Amino acid sequence: MSLMQRIQQYMETGLGDFNELALAVFSYQYHHCDSYREYCNQLHKSPDQIDTWQQIPAVSTDVFKEFDLCTLPLSTATYVFQTSGTTQESKGKHYYHDMTLYDTAIKNSFMSGIGLSNQDKPVFRVLTPSFVDVPTSSLFYMFQNVIEWYGQAQSQFYFHQNELNCDALLEDLLDDVAHYRPVVLLGTAFSFVNLCDYLKANAVTIQLPMGSRLLETGGLKGRARTVTRGELYDLFNHYLGLDLSFCFSEYGMTELSSQCYSRPNTHVFQSPHWMQTRVIDPQSGSEVAIGDQGLVQFFDLANYTAVSSVVTSDLAIRQDNGFELIGRAHKAVLRGCSTLFEK
Repeated sequence: MSLMQRIQQYMETGLGDFNELALAVFSYQYHHCDSYREYCNQLHKSPDQIDTWQQIPAVSTDVFKEFDLCTLPLSTATYVFQTSGTTQESKGKHYYHDMTLYDTAIKNSFMSGIGLSNQDKPVFRVLTPSFVDVPTSSLFYMFQNVIEWYGQAQSQFYFHQNELNCDALLEDLLDDVAHYRPVVLLGTAFSFVNLCDYLKANAVTIQLPMGSRLLETGGLKGRARTVTRGELYDLFNHYLGLDLSFCFSEYGMTELSSQCYSRPNTHVFQSPHWMQTRVIDPQSGSEVAIGDQGLVQFFDLANYTAVSSVVTSDLAIRQDNGFELIGRAHKAVLRGCSTLFEK
């Protein structure tokens, strides 16, 4: 069985040893990614000097903008995801030659992340472009596939030609209400703000049918406007009639192949078993105590052909069951798909 097959089996079943797989992945990435190997050598960290996954050198998400972190020839990549970018700076790139592990991550976390099973067939109303329209977005790739795998025929996207079609979305939501059809709304934080601004301007409130739910992703701080999480969820309740127990949050990024989800009313994100999370002190690199804050670091087995150990610029409080996001570290570049929808 190949290493990739072992990773997929572990993702699907949880059977195996995470540390053993992480060390094997590190060895593979060290020997097949030249820039990562050079970086590890500068730190005097090679596979024969590492005993645990926590010791594996992590790269900053910013490194993805400067180097092509890939273990296979770039010319053979079938997908290239790029960071959203809000300035003229270079964008981070993540190269994929095989989507098996990425798809496995979605299939084994997305539906459960919004409190459903893979056997459910909801209607998805998506407040973002489709992957067909923006074929460099990992988020839109996930939404596109979720609709194809699990969505009913009425599911569709409502963001076209750089604009959210609120008229069409409202018409369909009112039809859902009239036919008692539960829906799942997917979008970034600011796409939902745009929708609620539209509903407010038109003096419209909706009571979505029982069983409906919502998944928001992306940052809450825009270039010109900041919305607190409390304010955002108040909008969901007031304009969409959604109780907070049916509002979920997703945390993901281009540099990773897996996602974290927050259960309703907690805002504490949990990673799947194949992606371990640490909240670290940016100076020492050591994990902070529960209740203290630091930078979020991941080791994602599904990042098999890139670099699995990634440290972000996101500040969080370490909790005993995950991490609670605070925001971006000081002077960190504003990023994330949500800023694309800010008005």
